[in-house]
Amino acid sequence: MAGPRRLTRLGSEVAARVGRALGEESFPVAAALSGGADSAVLAWAVQESGRRVRAVHVHHGWPGSDRMEAAAAAVAGRLDLDLETVRVDASGPGSPEAVAREVRYAALERGLREGERAATGHTLTDQAETVLGNLMRGAGLDGLRGIHRSRKRLVRPMLEVTRSETRELAGLLGFPFVDDPANRDASFRRVRIRRALAAWERALAPGIGVRLAEMSRLVEADLRFLDGLGAEVKVEESGGRVRIPAPVLNTLPPTLAGRAARRALRAVGGGYPGTRKDVEAVLAAARGEGPAQTSGGRPVERVGAHVQIGAVRRTEIPDPLPWDVSGPVRWGGWTWEAQMFAGRPEAYPFSKWMQVFDARTFEVGARYGCASTGREPEQRAVIRAAAPDDRIAMRRGRKRVADSLAEAGIPRDERPGRPVLEAAGRVVWIPGVRRAYTGWVSADTVGYVVLSAVREEQWKPVGY
Repeated sequence: MAGPRRLTRLGSEVAARVGRALGEESFPVAAALSGGADSAVLAWAVQESGRRVRAVHVHHGWPGSDRMEAAAAAVAGRLDLDLETVRVDASGPGSPEAVAREVRYAALERGLREGERAATGHTLTDQAETVLGNLMRGAGLDGLRGIHRSRKRLVRPMLEVTRSETRELAGLLGFPFVDDPANRDASFRRVRIRRALAAWERALAPGIGVRLAEMSRLVEADLRFLDGLGAEVKVEESGGRVRIPAPVLNTLPPTLAGRAARRALRAVGGGYPGTRKDVEAVLAAARGEGPAQTSGGRPVERVGAHVQIGAVRRTEIPDPLPWDVSGPVRWGGWTWEAQMFAGRPEAYPFSKWMQVFDARTFEVGARYGCASTGREPEQRAVIRAAAPDDRIAMRRGRKRVADSLAEAGIPRDERPGRPVLEAAGRVVWIPGVRRAYTGWVSADTVGYVVLSAVREEQWKPVGY
């Protein structure tokens, strides 16, 4: 009878802790099911909370991954859960553990459905090992906080449950889990830390794991205060890249500069704040020192006025696009639109992204009874990439388009794909940067062309 009583007591305690961690907000859960005991108990406990749950298994392509996939399928079958298997390539440059972590979280995030959040089975014991490992590599206060309980669409509701409890409960529930062979591979740093912590628990400091996990909670208030001080530092992300203004990093107090760097590292690393060396690489890049790589293999380098983390974008430049200056067209991730008015438009927009031209600039004046050159070419303008020898008309003389892009702070890697609008063989507009000193409307203007250009990919702010 001890077995059923123990199952009832332990099961109810674990389910209650997980339920409290999930909170009162109701949302469906995609449980990361590795095939091990921790993730099996996670899926069960979330199911016990009454939430809609499905299982996702990430196959890393490592020795033993097929066995873990089979175990995940068996556990999902026992719980009557739908299981989705996602295969990833974890062979990129950098630490194998760091690369695997990044591609795993990226795969989980990509697969989330409407309103759904991903949940992982990290336990209190994992938290203690993470804090210890971060202490060893000097990861600062963020390292002492360890594993975040939630971030964006990711939750970790088992950080108050020990690994010994999950293993016992998985056994009592009869789950067909298996141990990941990677957890016995001492070439992985986390495995060595796990063994050292277990030895300390037995012979040096019983209860050290719980105390390390408690310490992670103690620093959270201090970190929230520091996060508030650094909230105005602009950290932005776009297409798997993150950037921070280098001059800001160079003038901030070291503590806040380091926190801004860690915020950026977390954004590209699935919540992992990076190592001390990763932070140093970001701050060194801000000073103009040579490019480096994070422990996850991501490049860190100075790009214009920013420090950029993540692969530098290599833009595929489309062919020039002849345009009859009517309606919307798309070119290289930009949407261009033209509106024509016979007479001054009621709204007279004027900005870096929207300009008004005399219709005669594009040989379309005849549509409105304006004087024309008599030519009616099939296409009256061209949208194309800026060329090295391009120049744009100024009030006096002409200026190199490349210089205009640099002065506007356009990162070097974005300049080759930056569009310009050409009319009659001359650049008349660089959206977001400058228009030519030509094509202005005047007292004898009858036909007006309102042009706008919007880039689909935009840099978005990264919060804490």
